[in-house]
Amino acid sequence: MLDPYRMVFVNIVASILLLAGTLFYRYIFPKKKINYFVLLILISILPIISIFRIGAYQSGDFNIHVRRSMEFYSMLSQGNIIPTWAGDLNATYGYPLFAFNYILPYYITAFFHLLGFSFINSLKLLLSLSFIFSGISMYLFSKNLFKKTLPAFGTSIFYLFNPYFLISLHFKITIGEVLAYTFIPLVFYFINRFFDARKIVYLILSGLSLSLILLSHIFVAIFLIPVFLAYTFFRLKNIVRSIIYSFFVVMLCLITSSFQWISTPIYKPYLFATIHPSPPAYFPSLIELLYAPWRFGLLFQGPKGELSFLIGYTQLAVIVISVIYLLIKKNAARYKNDLLFWLIIIFVTVFLITPQSKFIWNYMQILAEAGSHRLLLLMGFFTSVLAGFLILSQQKKKFFVYTLIFLTIATTILNWGQRKMLPDVNDAVLKKDLPIGINWGDAHFYANSKWVNPNHQWFSVIPQSPILITGGQGKIIIGARTSTLHSYQVSAETSLRITENTLYFPGWKATFNNKSVNIGPDKNGVISFNLPKGNGILTLSFSDLPLFAASKIISLISLSLIFIYLLYLLIKKLLSGPKS
Repeated sequence: MLDPYRMVFVNIVASILLLAGTLFYRYIFPKKKINYFVLLILISILPIISIFRIGAYQSGDFNIHVRRSMEFYSMLSQGNIIPTWAGDLNATYGYPLFAFNYILPYYITAFFHLLGFSFINSLKLLLSLSFIFSGISMYLFSKNLFKKTLPAFGTSIFYLFNPYFLISLHFKITIGEVLAYTFIPLVFYFINRFFDARKIVYLILSGLSLSLILLSHIFVAIFLIPVFLAYTFFRLKNIVRSIIYSFFVVMLCLITSSFQWISTPIYKPYLFATIHPSPPAYFPSLIELLYAPWRFGLLFQGPKGELSFLIGYTQLAVIVISVIYLLIKKNAARYKNDLLFWLIIIFVTVFLITPQSKFIWNYMQILAEAGSHRLLLLMGFFTSVLAGFLILSQQKKKFFVYTLIFLTIATTILNWGQRKMLPDVNDAVLKKDLPIGINWGDAHFYANSKWVNPNHQWFSVIPQSPILITGGQGKIIIGARTSTLHSYQVSAETSLRITENTLYFPGWKATFNNKSVNIGPDKNGVISFNLPKGNGILTLSFSDLPLFAASKIISLISLSLIFIYLLYLLIKKLLSGPKS
């Protein structure tokens, strides 16, 4: 049996067993209510069973992220707490990948690897646990919002089984997007808790959750912030208070994650993308949002790896039913404002995704290069909350609610796993390809130097030596070498012209016998410089520009202070004991 068919067969069998077990439980214990939280966790396991098949993925960015995780772990091992330079990538010429790429997923992967898991399995753990905890965080938020378990359960199912989440999880394998799903509901959960209890700790936790989203995927955070502002005002109905509370949350987010977003304005003058901007990414059409063209609309990836940009069939049904409910139901007043709020957010998001909004994206060039389709991630949250309000209004109609939930799960079952695995690919295979991963798409479009050759932006051949004498007579012996520190012993019979096979980027400095040496890029963007006659130690080192280094310190200090404060509150609560 072919791997994709075997995967679908296993998923169907597992689903039937879970359904049968649930019905059997209801038959044996008819008076006991179903624990929707436990059932949610069991259901959330179904789409991740296939993740733990042996090997790596044939398509998507899985292997890219494994190689980047290897490099990130190596940088941590060298003492770089918040890495910037990825020295073993780009054919060992390196580039400042981690200054511009999200890094929270790599910290988590590094932690799993430290515990003894392979890099491949560490990434699989990240994906699977992110999926499970996304359902849990959505349940927490919706339980707090609706005060009832069935709407909370239904909302969480819609959140987990929205098509774009499964596409990101199994086909694209965009680990930043997948991890962001975990924290999105928490931003709203903690702000709701603050509205209820008016305790500053919940405001801090809301800001911290938003910060974790930004560290997972900055694109998601940027577009979530205005929705958060609108939600705060919608809940409070007081513009002054909503501005104050929102400002606190957003500022806390920006401070704790400052190094992640400030790198772009600091380094922008030196980037390839500044001089040679990429065209905006593809804008999905309205038809693509409504229907997937493969397997009668039930498969979200085409035979050549094409991806669907589907909102979701039951999600569309919820939108239509909610509109009808608002228009014709006389008893809709109780939830009218909530339905209207989320419908407006949804329709604005649809507009921003489609080509009709290009004139707006022209003012957001960097974000446009990432692609408007990424807003489908937030669309999954918006439609899930809308579904929750619809279920809340119809919860007495159990057949309708359970049918809606069942269809939401069932219509996605063909997409619960990568179509094909590569069982012979392990860490050793991917590590061997680490330097030349550029050949397989391992390049961040925004993280390259402006001095490279426009016709050959990336390097794909590992140089025979890390350093070359291109003029003059002398000898160089390679000394100690890390990603950000290269040392050599030089014997120069004459003045020398040197090419050090590292990508030139602001932050690289050279010294010869502890005296500064002027360096610059050659025609290919590689470090080049002159050395005087004589013998001595040549050192090249990389460090962040002062403002960027300061942002890292600010983030570390602010995160440490928050952690200490939360730990203090926890210890205080434990010592105080239960209230009598």
